[in-house]
Amino acid sequence: MVGFKGRHQLKQYIANKKAHRWGIKLWVLSDSNTGYTHQINVYKGRRNERRSPNGLGYQAVMDLMEPHFHKNHHVTYDSFFTSPALMYDLLDKSTHSTGTVIKTRKGMPASFRTTPVQKGEIHVKTRAGVMAILWADRRAVSLLTTTGSPRFVQTTNGKGREISIPSVVDKYNHTMGGVDLGDQLILQFEPQFKSLKMWRKLLFHCLVTAAVNAYICYRDTFMVQPKMNHLKFHHQLCHELIGGFRQGNRNRQMRLVPVQHRSLARLSERHFPSIIPEGKRKKCVVCAGNDRFKKTRIQWWCEDCKVGLCVNQCFKRYHTRLNYVD
Repeated sequence: MVGFKGRHQLKQYIANKKAHRWGIKLWVLSDSNTGYTHQINVYKGRRNERRSPNGLGYQAVMDLMEPHFHKNHHVTYDSFFTSPALMYDLLDKSTHSTGTVIKTRKGMPASFRTTPVQKGEIHVKTRAGVMAILWADRRAVSLLTTTGSPRFVQTTNGKGREISIPSVVDKYNHTMGGVDLGDQLILQFEPQFKSLKMWRKLLFHCLVTAAVNAYICYRDTFMVQPKMNHLKFHHQLCHELIGGFRQGNRNRQMRLVPVQHRSLARLSERHFPSIIPEGKRKKCVVCAGNDRFKKTRIQWWCEDCKVGLCVNQCFKRYHTRLNYVD
């Protein structure tokens, strides 16, 4: 989710997101070990997304994995995306997958919905290369996989205690956090600024994502020691992007006045307000100069200067002051 609270048809609200509840929703494909971002698709809304009879989650995964079919990759996802239909279609394209699944999902074994499971018990069903597993720990968990195994393995929980869990559950726990890991690295350096333009938010998110991907490649492939940490790498990258740029000294007053309005002709006489032809509207250059977040558009302008101006004090201020912006 890219945080954004302006007006746009792509803006979504997700209540359980901690960093950003309002923003642009993204479908992301990431490496489970490093957090490297391979693919990003922008969610365009229910009316604009390609529809599939198998649901939104099915289509999102198929679109993300399309460049990686027939390469024997393995993809892990949560219950929002998982369905038997998705498992079968990915397997047909030489792509393995694992995911938690809702027991009532279409195509799931009917016995999973009604069978009571005690803690430690496991039930397994297999069909056409896809294995369905129902296992109970503190609560019942159902999974689908094309590569996992129901045999139990020894591992440690978050408190350091040794526990016995199915192999497929252990694999799911170790391969599920790729997107979250990538988000953690991105949020460290994503600029937090206000903008009324959605494309600016997406642009900077993509730039930071590319910078994080570059750091991951540097960290995992560069052989010279010692290596820079993430912060030093990011600073070095910024300096390299800036290069030898130098900003010359400019008068602050002239910087506030747009180029097309620097002519002193606007300070002469015989300027009159009129309605903009064809029902068009413009921003008042005086109001916009004092408050760049102001979105109000007006129907009045100065026909000679070709700029929008409020008929009250703004028209007088623009034509009587050299610097009309406070």
